[in-house]
Amino acid sequence: MKDLNIEINPTIEIILKHEIKYGNSISEISKGWQKKNSILIILEKPFSKKYTIEGLEYRHINDPHYWKEEYSDKMSMQTIACKF
Repeated sequence: MKDLNIEINPTIEIILKHEIKYGNSISEISKGWQKKNSILIILEKPFSKKYTIEGLEYRHINDPHYWKEEYSDKMSMQTIACKF
């Protein structure tokens, strides 16, 4: 998404656009967390639905120190997560 000044993987962008459309918002964006070229997007609220998108790995983290759930693309090193 060009308005965020980052190059978001198209599969992560599908989730991000859907979540924003249905009232979620971005809480924070981190670059270089875990790996130098990685991107982490954390949404303010839980995901509005479960996603099944080829190439993304889903994980239920359920750790209040981190976040509730995440979808990751290992090739692009990008993750979208949501708070509780």
